[in-house]
Amino acid sequence: MIRAKLFFILCILGSFFLSGYVTAEVQKEKSGEVFELGEIVVTANSEAISKVATTETIDRDQIQLNDFNSIADALDAMPGLAISTGSRNEAYVNVRGFNQRYVPIFFDGIPWYIPYDGYVDPGEISTGNISRITLSKGASSTLYGANTMGGVINIISMRPTESFEGSVKFNYGLDNYRGTVNLGSMIGKFYIMGGFTGLNSDYFEMSEDYVPPDEPDQDSPERGDERDNSYVRSHTESIKVGFMPTEGHEYALGYYKTSSDKGLPPNVYPSERPRFWRFPEWEKTTYYFIGDSRITDNLSAKVRLYHDEYYNVLDAFDDANYTTQNARSSFHSTYDDHTDGGSLILRTDYFNKNILSFSYHLKNDVHKSQGNTGDPWEKWETRTSSYGVEDSIELTEKAFLVAGMNYDVQEAKYANGGPTRDDDDSLNGILGLTYGLTDKTELHVSAAKKTRFPTQKELFSAYQDTAIPNPNLRKEESINYEAGISSAVPFESILDFTLFYSDVTDLITQITVGEDLDFNDNIGEASYKGFEFSLSNTYFDKNKIQLAYAYVDAQNESPDRDSDYLPETPKHQFKITDLITFNDYLSLLVKARYDKGQKEEKRNGDWVELDDYWVFDIKGMFQMTKNFQVNMSLQNLLDENYSTGYGFPREGRSLFIGLEANF
Repeated sequence: MIRAKLFFILCILGSFFLSGYVTAEVQKEKSGEVFELGEIVVTANSEAISKVATTETIDRDQIQLNDFNSIADALDAMPGLAISTGSRNEAYVNVRGFNQRYVPIFFDGIPWYIPYDGYVDPGEISTGNISRITLSKGASSTLYGANTMGGVINIISMRPTESFEGSVKFNYGLDNYRGTVNLGSMIGKFYIMGGFTGLNSDYFEMSEDYVPPDEPDQDSPERGDERDNSYVRSHTESIKVGFMPTEGHEYALGYYKTSSDKGLPPNVYPSERPRFWRFPEWEKTTYYFIGDSRITDNLSAKVRLYHDEYYNVLDAFDDANYTTQNARSSFHSTYDDHTDGGSLILRTDYFNKNILSFSYHLKNDVHKSQGNTGDPWEKWETRTSSYGVEDSIELTEKAFLVAGMNYDVQEAKYANGGPTRDDDDSLNGILGLTYGLTDKTELHVSAAKKTRFPTQKELFSAYQDTAIPNPNLRKEESINYEAGISSAVPFESILDFTLFYSDVTDLITQITVGEDLDFNDNIGEASYKGFEFSLSNTYFDKNKIQLAYAYVDAQNESPDRDSDYLPETPKHQFKITDLITFNDYLSLLVKARYDKGQKEEKRNGDWVELDDYWVFDIKGMFQMTKNFQVNMSLQNLLDENYSTGYGFPREGRSLFIGLEANF
């Protein structure tokens, strides 16, 4: 605790010291440009694949402006994307109805997930060293490899451009404080970039409108005010060293680690059997190498090699005192997972008006776990490979065609001595067309066949003796369609409108067999359809308005379904931001969002619709010098009592004071 406080004090002192570092004549850019080695699809060059399907991008300036502290915060601002928080206190991504198992996260082009679950909590990933976040929906590039059924999220880190540069940021709230430091240097052909982010939060304040639920003969474990067991203490550290021997050649070694000690707030409804869980240890560590080589004037190769580790300890306690572990439901569980992998992407523009790419991905996932102290350790292992080809063709000056295919294979290597199935494979493809109708209007249409292999949990887990494993589970399949328009319209506005439809088959569904035991099987069907609309306007002087609306109709169409509902998907989402710049020193950011129509399934099988809600945020910024800013923000300004998961209310009104310095 003393080290943490010292770090945050140094952040504040460093901010004031660095505010005078830059001369008055020149204002440097915010530290850290985009680390292009981390890209798979080079969105900065407007590749056709980023135009034939919807691509959302958030850059470093937007991250800083909006105080997006985690990747989950940033993703939650994107149109058509929702974040729900449930029993594990994890941010769970939903894109057009597809949950996070269908929308993999990559970090500098490296797949980031937990082998057992198949996903990672984006709320644990700090934005402290991030330059860009890209979300590709629907017909995402085949070059990403397997399991991109609902889209792809790629997180790109920063790279220095100056001999010495950096940034310091500090935020203080009534119940938490956070600090970030980034330092970088590029000298000659070498560069180095390092960063550290720390967070300490004892709890979060609930809305004053929260009232404990009234259930017969049962008291809620949550009485209000300070959310029970909502503490978080985490830190993230990263370092990257790069070498650029000649033009067209760049090589980098990277290290990234995030560690947390956090509580999992219990469900407020006693009938939902609240769980009293804590993660005293949660660690994810990644070591990687990325190399980009221009072999000839028309051929380049990008290589990635990585080793990823995940370790956690989960304590389940008897009750809200969090002191004893004597009940049958209590345990001290440990996961110790790792992934080894690599990829190769070859790209050539040898043929006229044509960019042809080939990809190969291979990763080996190992999960080791101990269910409780004294229990034997279990081990599961799977291997996934992918072979891809993608061609971008310039048909005319205004029309581009993208066609791609990838062949993926999942091998179940080891299931703790139990039976494993034969290899499962899939052939996927995309086809997209973009056409410039005028200089200001662009149309696109695309279709993609996508699949997802089952996770180790779905294949092998008995879910704490409540299920029968099914090692013969197959891949899920989806056909994704999309059509859209992007156009500059009157009053200095840019309008985007997209229609989408996804048809999902062989959906992995839990059914009940025997004496109340669950069993996973490929018997489900679903459809996701809707539209997205966004508008950006700069008509008014010193004022930038952005608004977005998304409608998603997620339907369970399984033959033996009990309902038509699917969870975690708001039917209506409206988001708006307004940045007002009064002068060179003072600016104001106002944000609002509205969610309605999210269904959730209760423990007894009944479905409930969460209350719709409005949340307003406001942030005032004072630019004291050209590279030093003081700001103040109020989040959930009206103290709305709302939930994004049944029984898990979110934060009430909170005040933050921030300091930022860039040099």
